[in-house]
Amino acid sequence: MGVIDDATELVGLIKKVGDADLYRRIVKLEGEVIELTRSNRNSEEKIVEMERALKFSKELTFKAPFYWLDGDNNPYCAGCWDSKHLAIHVTDSWDPVRYSHKECPACKHHYAARAGI
Repeated sequence: MGVIDDATELVGLIKKVGDADLYRRIVKLEGEVIELTRSNRNSEEKIVEMERALKFSKELTFKAPFYWLDGDNNPYCAGCWDSKHLAIHVTDSWDPVRYSHKECPACKHHYAARAGI
């Protein structure tokens, strides 16, 4: 049995005894335990996400003008990564005024097309 199950069982026993004040206090305590459990779960999820982000950032390599991830043929915007730590793939783009280029869909930065990119 977990803490929440124990508290729920205790609430049932106190309810049978008929002590209303004690019943209210146990119900309040049960709510606090549930909130602490939820907060702990959220913290654990944030830690996992931060560990994933740290691992990802260590795997990125800067080869001007982009960041690259080994095995990923599509580069990441250096501006977005350097300023906001957002891993945004740049996309191929073309217009008659600018020529063929890569563009970041988030910050709209244009990268001139080069051979091999």
